[in-house]
Amino acid sequence: MKKNEPSRRLFIKDTAAILGLSGLIVPGCGRKKADKVDEYQVLTDSTNKIDKLLDTDSGSHALINRQGCEVIGFRVTDPATGAEIPLLWYDSCIDKPESGWGGHATVMFPCVGGIKYGVTRVGDKVIRLDGHGFARTSMFEIVETGKQEDAHIRYRMIHTPEIRENFPFDFELELTYALKGNSLSITFEVTNTGTETMFCGFGWHPGLRAPVVPGKGSKADCRLVMPEGGSITRFGVNDKCQLTGENLQLGTDRPIRRTEEELDATMLFQVDNPALRSLTLEDPASGIDLRVDFRDFSHFGLWSEPEKEYICIEPSMGFDDSVDQEPFDQKVGVVKIEPRGKDIRSATITASFKRT
Repeated sequence: MKKNEPSRRLFIKDTAAILGLSGLIVPGCGRKKADKVDEYQVLTDSTNKIDKLLDTDSGSHALINRQGCEVIGFRVTDPATGAEIPLLWYDSCIDKPESGWGGHATVMFPCVGGIKYGVTRVGDKVIRLDGHGFARTSMFEIVETGKQEDAHIRYRMIHTPEIRENFPFDFELELTYALKGNSLSITFEVTNTGTETMFCGFGWHPGLRAPVVPGKGSKADCRLVMPEGGSITRFGVNDKCQLTGENLQLGTDRPIRRTEEELDATMLFQVDNPALRSLTLEDPASGIDLRVDFRDFSHFGLWSEPEKEYICIEPSMGFDDSVDQEPFDQKVGVVKIEPRGKDIRSATITASFKRT
C-alpha cells in the first residue's frame, strides 16, 4: 500500500450500521457506550461475509472473513487511555498490500508449509496441495453463534468432489473463534467422515504487530519469551524451508534469538513438554505483551518479511516436507485420524498491558 493512500477498513461502527445496529457502540470507537448492551455481541454479515465478535466490557473486538475463515482484525482497548490498539498485521484492512504478505492470521489445513513439488502420497493415494493447503482460500459457513460466556462463532467447511481430486479424504473442518476480554482463541475440530484413516496437518498463522504500536519502539527491541526451565528443538531448514535433519536443542531460559534473515527463511520448533507451549512477544516500548498459548500443538513456527513490522507466531501440527521427501503420513507432526474419529486443538492470543 502506498504511503498516504487510504485503505478500506471495517470498524465496529461500520459493521453495526450495515447490520442495522447503529446504536451498538463500544469503548474505543469515540462514542459513548449505549445503555443496557450485553457484554458479548456477535454480528454476522451475510452480504460482505465478514463477521464480528465484540466484548463491550473490555472494548475488544475481532473481525472474521468467511473466505478462508481468517481473523482479519483483532483490537483491544488500552484501559488507561481508552485508545484502540490493533494487534494484527494490516489489521482490519480489506485491501491487500501492493507487495509482500497480504495475510492477517491464515488458517493452515490440510498441510502446514509447503509440499515438495506440490505432490506427495499416502500409500497409493496421490495428494496435490499448495502451500498451507486449501482452507485459506475456501468459503466457510456459520453453524453456531453464542454470547453467554464469551462471544463466539463456529464455522464449517467439508470436502467436495473438487477437493477430493487433490486431497482424497472425506472430512469436516470446524473452526470456532471465541473472544473474551483481551483473549481471542481458535479451536480446530477435524472430523474424518470417511471409512479410511485420514492424515492431515493444520495450524494458525497470525501476524502480530512488532512493535505493537507503530512508531513506538522497534521490531528488534521486541523479545520472544517462553516459560523458563525447559528445552525445545529447532529444526534446520534449507533456502526452500525444507527440513534438513540438522536440528538443535535450545534452552528456554533466554528469549529466542533471531535475525531478519532467519525469520524470512522461517524458524521451526518442536515443543515436547506441553507446559512450555506458550510464547510471548514482549514489547517494552509500548508496555504491551502479546502471548500465544498453544498447549494442544506440538510445534510452532516464526516468520516475517525482512524489515516489515510484524512477526508471525504459528502454532501447528506439521511442517514443510523434508529435503528427502517423506510420504505425507510420515511428515513431522502430521495428525492421524481414524474413520469417524476427530482431532480437537486450540490456541489463544492474549494482550496484556504493563505499567511502569
